[in-house]
Amino acid sequence: MIHSEITAELTGEIALVRRWDALRAKMQVEKSYFHDCLLFQEPPCPSIPALVQKLNEIRQYRGKALLGHLNIAVNLMIKPAPGEWVVPLEAIAMRHGDCKAYSVTKYAGAELGIPADYLRVVIVHNRKDGEDHMIVAVYQDREWLVLDNLTNLLLRDSEKTDYEPLAVLDYRGARRYLSAFCFD
Repeated sequence: MIHSEITAELTGEIALVRRWDALRAKMQVEKSYFHDCLLFQEPPCPSIPALVQKLNEIRQYRGKALLGHLNIAVNLMIKPAPGEWVVPLEAIAMRHGDCKAYSVTKYAGAELGIPADYLRVVIVHNRKDGEDHMIVAVYQDREWLVLDNLTNLLLRDSEKTDYEPLAVLDYRGARRYLSAFCFD
């Protein structure tokens, strides 16, 4: 019995690593497309000008204010609905998705101004609801802040006692959460 549980867990981890690697590759292609659209400002990029305007509004802020505005902006752009792993522009164009769509979109938005070592997508187990969930964590001013589609508030990780971190996704790949003191 234990062997089958370990095999299932490892298979799940391998699947997560592959899924995150594939999504990051798609995000790189999307980033190139986004920058090409900025240069040409023509169709087939109709939604890019509105997105650029929203990003410019968010970039007027610094620190926690920037993160709070990013969290709220994405929460308002995407409506909750069951979903798959999608790249940010797809999530914004569809205007709906689950916590994965919100988190990947926030991660991409924060990537524009946050050092890569201070930015994580974190899969957590929500003890309160008994479900797994995905959030973005940003290290700023010596604390981890949580960007979550379940609230417009910017919270410290220490305030989310109902969340148990399971896995971390970032520029280095996907890995199991190891420490109770940092998202590494």
